[in-house]
Amino acid sequence: MDATSSSFDLACWRGAVPRMSVAHTHDDLEFNTAPVELEYLVDGRQVVIPAGALAVFWAARPHQLVRDSGGRELAWLTVPLAEARGWRLPGEFLARMFAGDIAVSPAAKGPLDLAERVGAWGEELRPGHPLRRAAVGEVQAFVLRAAHATAAVAAMPQRGRGLRADVADMAAWIAEHAAEDVSVAAVADHVHLHPHHAMAVFRAALGVTIGDYLAQCRIARARELLLTTDEAIPDIAASTGFGSLSQFYARFRDHTGEAPAAYRRRHRG
Repeated sequence: MDATSSSFDLACWRGAVPRMSVAHTHDDLEFNTAPVELEYLVDGRQVVIPAGALAVFWAARPHQLVRDSGGRELAWLTVPLAEARGWRLPGEFLARMFAGDIAVSPAAKGPLDLAERVGAWGEELRPGHPLRRAAVGEVQAFVLRAAHATAAVAAMPQRGRGLRADVADMAAWIAEHAAEDVSVAAVADHVHLHPHHAMAVFRAALGVTIGDYLAQCRIARARELLLTTDEAIPDIAASTGFGSLSQFYARFRDHTGEAPAAYRRRHRG
C-alpha cells in the first residue's frame, strides 16, 4: 500500500484484513464497520471503534489499522471528498471531518448496514455498469443518513493493544507539534530512546519514517486550511511547519498530485 494516494475513488469492498503495514492518506471520506473492534492510529491518536458500529473519518489524515480483524470481515466505503462536498452534507458534519474527528454511529443496522450493501455496490459502482447511476444515488442517500446519524458521537482516543506504547507516544507527539521545527532527536527524547533506535522502531511499526509521518500530518493540516479558510498559501505553508514555500509545494504535490491552489479551486468548485 502506498503511503499517499490522491483518492481511492467511489468504491466499496468487504473482507478480512491484516494489520496495515503503512500509515497512509487519501482524499476520501472513509466509512467502515466490522463485527469486532477496529483499532486505528489516526493523526497520532489511537482510537478503538466498537464492534458493530459505523465509523467515518476524513482519510486525508494519516491513518493505519494497527490490529488485524482476526479473520472477521470488515466493510469499507470510500467517497472522494470533492464528490461528497457536492451532496449537501450537513455543515457541522463536514467541519468535524476537516477537524480530524472520527464520527461514530453505535449500530450499523437498517439503512446504515454497510456490510449488507457493499456486495451489490462493489459491482454496480464499476465504470460502465448499467446500474452505476442507481448505485451512486443509493450511496449518496447512505452517506447523508450516516452524516446525520454520526453527528453527535465521536470515537474517543483510547490506548489499544495493536501498537507499542513508545511508537504511539511518538506519533501523538509528532501530530501535536507538527507545525513546529521537529527533529528526530526531539521525537526520540520524548520517549527516552536513542534517535537511531527511535527511527527503527517507528518505521517498523508504521511503515514510514518519522519525517514522512511528520509530512503527512503537516499536509493534512494544510488541506484543512485550504478548504476551510481564505488564508494565503504562503501563510498556510508557514503555519503548518514548512521551512520554505518551495518545500511546501513539493511535498503537497507529492501527496495530492496537484498544487495547493489547484486543490483549493477543485474543492470549491
